[in-house]
Amino acid sequence: MGKIAVHGFVNTDIICQVDAFAEVDQETEVSNLQFLPGGSAANVAVGLSRLGEEVYFLGAVGQHAYTSFLLDSMEKVRLDHIQIVDDVSSGMVMVLVDQEGLRTMYTYPGANVQYEVNRIPEDFCQELDFLHLSSPHLSIANQLFAWKEQNPRLRISFDPSSLLTKKGLKPLEPLLSRTDILFVNRSELQDLVGDQELEDALQDLHRRGAKEIFVKMGGEGALYSSAVSGADSARTSIFLPSLPVKAVDSTGSGDAFAVGVLYGFLRGWEKEKILRAGITLGARVVQQVGARTGLPHAWEGEDLEK
Repeated sequence: MGKIAVHGFVNTDIICQVDAFAEVDQETEVSNLQFLPGGSAANVAVGLSRLGEEVYFLGAVGQHAYTSFLLDSMEKVRLDHIQIVDDVSSGMVMVLVDQEGLRTMYTYPGANVQYEVNRIPEDFCQELDFLHLSSPHLSIANQLFAWKEQNPRLRISFDPSSLLTKKGLKPLEPLLSRTDILFVNRSELQDLVGDQELEDALQDLHRRGAKEIFVKMGGEGALYSSAVSGADSARTSIFLPSLPVKAVDSTGSGDAFAVGVLYGFLRGWEKEKILRAGITLGARVVQQVGARTGLPHAWEGEDLEK
């Protein structure tokens, strides 16, 4: 157990289900339209809260566009340090999902990128055990990673998403060197270290300071990698296959994976059990439309304890 905070986006997800994605200058009909709460960081915070954790959310909403809807959607997450930004809209994402459950996303950051870290009381970061950053704005991420200097025991998990990995390795390297737990998928891994074999890519990131890495591999499964300090510089690696489920909507599956992993870390589980928890929650979410629909509540989380 420990005190955990989550920073990143909270958005309204406009989810459009289509038979197939439209080509340039073409039009396709939307078969189903939903407005749902989302944002990768908000999804993780809600997921952990549903499992009984006391979670603080560090994020911003605007005065325009779904502000009350987003605040109400945070359920029992602690909002002591959420900020409302004047004269700007809250974040919004247009999500297109095809018949195979694949998606494309168009993000309007809005108030999310105007969070002011200096408004958080200094003693708050000194009391934290875990801080999870999910697709943060780069300048804000740098300020939050600096909290390690004030609180040496603080463990930071980092899920950069393609919004940041597309910028390449150079702007992210100072953050990776202070990252305790890194979440990436295969595409994001390639963005960071190029077209290398998986083992070489992981070694590359470990050399740059990332201590523990979780690679999300979609329908294949997921992999855990840990750099062990010592004379032989050995590396621990665990792979587990995905669960056989019918994917309806992959939105939020990576966030659900992070929820399972962080939940396991907070309880000090063995790494294979932690990896299995991430895969289990990711599989739950893809079977339903919406990033949070399949996230379990505490009374449904018994499978994670096994």
